[in-house]
Formats: sequence, C-alpha cells, structure tokens
Amino acid sequence: MSGFTVQREDEFDFLSSEYDDLYALSDATPFQHGVWLDRLYNMLAPARGAEKVVVTARRDGGDLVLVLPFVRRRLGLIRIVEYADLGVSDYAAPVLDRTAYLNADPSIARRIRGALGRFDLLRIERVADSPDAVAALLAGSTSVRHFYDTHLMPLASSVEEWRAGLDARFTRHLDKAHKRLRPKGPKRLVEITNVGAVDDAMQRLQEFRAARFADRRGIDLVQDAGSFEFYCAVARDSVKACGPGSLAVLEVGGEPVAIAFDLIAPDRDLFLLVGYDLQRLRNYSLGLLIVDELAKDAIERGQRYFDFTVGDEPYKADFGARRRPLYEVRVIATLRGRAYVLGRTAYLRTRRVAKKALEAWARRRTALAAKKKSSPAT
Repeated sequence: MSGFTVQREDEFDFLSSEYDDLYALSDATPFQHGVWLDRLYNMLAPARGAEKVVVTARRDGGDLVLVLPFVRRRLGLIRIVEYADLGVSDYAAPVLDRTAYLNADPSIARRIRGALGRFDLLRIERVADSPDAVAALLAGSTSVRHFYDTHLMPLASSVEEWRAGLDARFTRHLDKAHKRLRPKGPKRLVEITNVGAVDDAMQRLQEFRAARFADRRGIDLVQDAGSFEFYCAVARDSVKACGPGSLAVLEVGGEPVAIAFDLIAPDRDLFLLVGYDLQRLRNYSLGLLIVDELAKDAIERGQRYFDFTVGDEPYKADFGARRRPLYEVRVIATLRGRAYVLGRTAYLRTRRVAKKALEAWARRRTALAAKKKSSPAT
C-alpha cells in the first residue's frame, strides 16, 4: 500500500503556512515562492485565459510533501498543461520535501499524470542543470535542451576577492565607468523598504525600460499592463513581507539612474528586471554598474551566487558567469500535441538564427563605425 496520496487541489492556498513549510524544505526557486504563485494565479492567469491546476502529494497522515503548480489553457485546438510560468518565470522546479523519497514509489509518476486529466501536450520549461528529477515525476515524459541557457556568477567572501577574480581589462572598464559618474554627484545603492515608495520606483523602472527597448526588436513584458501590475504587486508584497523580491535604486546625486527588481534566495540574488536612464546618461555603462553594485551588495549579505537567469547576453561572460543548461520536460499525448511541438520548435530555431544574424550585423556595424572614427581624416 502506498504511503502517499496524490490528488488535484485546484483551490490550494499558496499563502498558507503548510506551503511555507514545504517551500522551506524544498529546492524550489523564488519563482515557486508562495507570494509569486498566489499573484500569478490571481492576477495573470485570468487575464491570459489560463485555468489553475495544482497537483499535490501528501503522506497518508495528511502532511504535504509535494506541490506541482500548473495552468491549463488552449492554443487554438491544442489543449496545453504547462508549469505556472505564463512568461514571467525563469525557472521551474518541483516544490518537493527533500526527505519524502517519492521516487521510491513507482506509481507516483503515473498517478500525477492521471491527476492532470486529458491534454495534448504538457510542458515544463526552463528546468535548470538536469531534467531528471522533474521527468521522474511524470509518466511518459521526455526532455530536450532549451534554446537558451542561464548564467550563474560565483561570488567570493569579500568584494576585493571577487573583483580580483574578474578579467583585469573588464574591471578597469568598470572603474572608469564609476569614475565618469563622479562629477554627477555621490553614488549609492538604496533598497526600497517603504511600501509607499514601491509604485513610484516601479513606474520609473518601466519608463527607463521603455527608452531602452525602443532601440530593440525585443518584447518587454514590463510594458504590458497586466504583467507590470503583477510585478508591482509582488514588489509591494516583498517589501511588506521581506520576500521573495528586493527593489533597489542606484542613485547619483540624489537622483535615480538605475532600478532593479531582483528575487532573493538564501544563497543567491536572481537578476530579474532592470531599467536605467538612457536619456541623461546614455554612455555611462549604467547596466554594468548596477550589476556591479548589486553583486557587491549580495556579497555583503553573505550570498554565494549572483544569478543572471535566462538569456545569453555577452556581458554575463564579462562578469565571469558560468553557463548552466536549461531543459524542457514534456509529455506529448496526441498527434496534435506532436504537430504543435514540431511547428513551435522550427519557429523558435528560425527566430534564434535570425536574432544571432542581427546581433552579428550590429557588432560589425559598430566595429566599422569605430574604425572609421579612429582613421585619420583624408
């Protein structure tokens, strides 16, 4: 007889004390924090036409040992069950009691899949490092490498030791950027601790990012009204309840020049949203400087890592971040599901190739402009 009961609990309360206790015993990420998921289900899911689907496992005595937060939605004719992501979460991880040893029961994966009901495709995107622990919880699942990776920067026990481990040319560039800002006034990184100041800071962050993304072809979720209100709500809750996020402002001469909203785990800072003033200070490397300041702050808090999260931007390597693979775990249940996966994979691969080509052309154009500028006049 099994020692666990697997069931659907779609009314599950992610702000409950039993979820807090389970989260503390798990290896879940801040993207599975109770505040994050409560806001995602109550604010984003209804606006995106997504239905809350939660599978739990409890010991026969009733103690909670596993929560898998999903959403169900339709994309045309395709019935999709996916991890509670909705485009705002960078990592997916099961909220699983480390001491539960669920995999010792071979029926668990079959019962979890049965609890989810019918679907054409189930997918869990952005599983970091290895998909095995997640795949083991879903009967019939497979895993594939994600198109993007994530990047993790190890921190040292002191700012001096961390800085000494960076490339010398890059640290000189950072030092010069800091020096260029000195005539503008004193510089300091301030954490927002007054909930009344959150909305103004988030509004400024949104404005900074609007100017930044105006020069790009990318989509900025912060400009989407529903996503922005979600981020603001999590930021307000974080200030009131000390987690899962932290809102920090880089001030120069008493004026905000860069704003970051990060998520905080016990051992790391997860770099999530950042905006900086490109109207007044376009050529001051503000994006690099706020990362430098946030990393220093993380070191002073005793954290071991600065997590750049998803994306393969070159500046992450400049900071010495290590590439971490991401995976997608999926269960393809029907031919319609398979056709959707094939089409989506082809589209994403084409888009990635096109993006790399545009980036290569932009780098070449910049290099040609610099060469032309440095050439003697004829």
